[in-house]
Amino acid sequence: MKTTLKIFKRDLKNIFTNSMAIILAVGIAVLPSLYAWFNIYANWDPYGATGNMQVAVIIEDEGYRYKSIEINVGEKIKESLSANDAIDWQFIGKEEAMKGIESGVYYAGIEIPKGFSKSLTSIVSADFKQPKITYYANEKKNAIATKITDKVVQTVQLEVNESFVTTVINVLGSVLGVVAQTAQNDAGDFIGDLNTKIEETNASIDTIKKTVGSFEGVIKVAETLTQAANNSTLSNALSDTNALLADGQDMAALIRSSVNGLTASADTALAGAAGEIDTAADIVASIGGKAAGDAAKKAGEALPRVTKVKGLVDTVKSLLDSLKQTLPADLPALDKLDARLESGSAALERAITMLTNIKNGAAQSEVNKLKNQIASLSEDIGSFRSDYASNVQPLINDSLADLMDMLTVMSSLISDLSSELPTMKTLAASIGTSVESGADLVAGIDKLLSGMQSQLSSLAKKINGLRDNELVNTFLNISDKNAEQLGAFIACPVEVETQKVYGIENYGSAMAPFYSTLALWVGAMILIAVVKTDVKKKHEIGNVKAHHSYFGRMLTFLLFSVTQALIICIGDLYFLKIQCYHPAKFIFAGVVAAAAFTIFIYSITAAFGDIGKAIGVIFLVVQIGGSGGTFPIDVTPQFFRTLNPFMPFTYVIEAMRECVCGSYGANYWLYLLKLCAYIAIGLAIGLGVRALVKKPMRFFEKSIKKTDLF
Repeated sequence: MKTTLKIFKRDLKNIFTNSMAIILAVGIAVLPSLYAWFNIYANWDPYGATGNMQVAVIIEDEGYRYKSIEINVGEKIKESLSANDAIDWQFIGKEEAMKGIESGVYYAGIEIPKGFSKSLTSIVSADFKQPKITYYANEKKNAIATKITDKVVQTVQLEVNESFVTTVINVLGSVLGVVAQTAQNDAGDFIGDLNTKIEETNASIDTIKKTVGSFEGVIKVAETLTQAANNSTLSNALSDTNALLADGQDMAALIRSSVNGLTASADTALAGAAGEIDTAADIVASIGGKAAGDAAKKAGEALPRVTKVKGLVDTVKSLLDSLKQTLPADLPALDKLDARLESGSAALERAITMLTNIKNGAAQSEVNKLKNQIASLSEDIGSFRSDYASNVQPLINDSLADLMDMLTVMSSLISDLSSELPTMKTLAASIGTSVESGADLVAGIDKLLSGMQSQLSSLAKKINGLRDNELVNTFLNISDKNAEQLGAFIACPVEVETQKVYGIENYGSAMAPFYSTLALWVGAMILIAVVKTDVKKKHEIGNVKAHHSYFGRMLTFLLFSVTQALIICIGDLYFLKIQCYHPAKFIFAGVVAAAAFTIFIYSITAAFGDIGKAIGVIFLVVQIGGSGGTFPIDVTPQFFRTLNPFMPFTYVIEAMRECVCGSYGANYWLYLLKLCAYIAIGLAIGLGVRALVKKPMRFFEKSIKKTDLF
């Protein structure tokens, strides 16, 4: 020990008594920190500064007028993007945009073509044409920028989809709102208004028939018939009824479109739920037989998926509950599916509790219960979708078909009645000019009036049938007062509430563990490149053995590496001000890592010389991609996933993340304990392997020196 300390003290004396050595020592200590700080600062908040990225927007859509509704999706997109400062949007022409994208002035481009709004409205025509947004991406300019602009174009697509669905619902609400407002002004619903007009017409016909039946008052009959035929009551009634029927047909068409939208939203949500629960089931199935730590990790992967499935199931149930509240009578199939969804939601809640327990270290029995629960849920959620498609949706479609048939029959009847009005007036005029033919004329009028009464009675029964139709009553509750809210809901029925677990303030803090660890390894490599591992002039100290030389010079290396670690970690905390919940632990982790890295690299260099330095560089290169410091290790090739558990970077980065983001259990100390394995490996190489390869390495070094190149 005394000899070891003598070597260390002589090294310190040689440094501090030589001004050039002091300058070099300061450079060795500070240089790695600059590597870490510049990289962390460069990555401080890249996703918060995307407003500097220029993206070209080409809007050639000229808008479209559908009936009385003005639609200009291109203008709406421009207004929305202008209010969004997440990207530097450049609204320019296509020729200029394409030149800018190809030359690299713009990272990407979005084109809204001509006739875009018109294509959106073609859904109500036989010649349907799906509108398209063209996205141009310059992937040469920057790899990460393309991923950012990909998300941007998805946002634009979602904006257009929401705008379209909202417009459709607004049209539906406007039509229904007119009907509802008319009914409100007349102190009753429009079906009651139709019945009232038909009853008034029937009463008029009864009066006419009584008059016609009185042959003695033929003059009075003639006058009464003339007055009745010219009376605007019947004509107005038929005109109002025909107008309401026209609105009803428009309403039915829009109802069909809206129901299709609801069906698609529910089907999409259930399809997403089925996919997520199947993935969760596969993850849970792999838990069996695993260690508690692995089981907890798997449970942590499955937990957000099961939580997402529960949100989707609750959303579909909410849609069905809203539909049920508007119906005057219960639909058995709808009630049954609603009950199944409620039961499924409760089962999902229990599964979430089980996953949480397993994640926190529950017993194996809890794992077996969870497997059965998830397997059952996977089957149930798959059947929810088929139940909706086979039982609920056909019932709604049948109601729509009945409604359309009924409106067609009603329109035909009104047309027949309207065509008979000129005949009535002609007959009345004939009575006034030719009383002699009154008997034949009265018989014809009586027959005509009886037929009218029969048709009106049939019409009244069919109109009364509309009052009991479940679907008609459901959509009569939609008005222009809530059309905008309903449109927004159908366009985006699910809202995602993000709850961060171990949240990080900025990207720089997230990358600090990786770049700090990398800087510590680079610092150790700088030491090996500058400071010699061999002790010279051993005779000045005395009887110096191999282990004295090994440990004595190691102390010098450790002094430099610990100094590097302190500068790097303290600078991260108080110069860059990274987020860190446990600053003392962060510094301690840096010191332990520096010691482990230095002992390992020092030992392989002391044993293998320049070959050891090359091994250190190889370790550095492999660990940059295989430590999980940048991208998740699970998305890297199998080669890196296999090496990851054996790399020292892995445990240093994880230990520092425990400090930066918050600790979980004893993970911090476990990571440092695993890291210490490299200290043991380094000592084994320096004390054991070094002695075995001493002679071969001398021969290798002499042969290399003969070349006068190395």
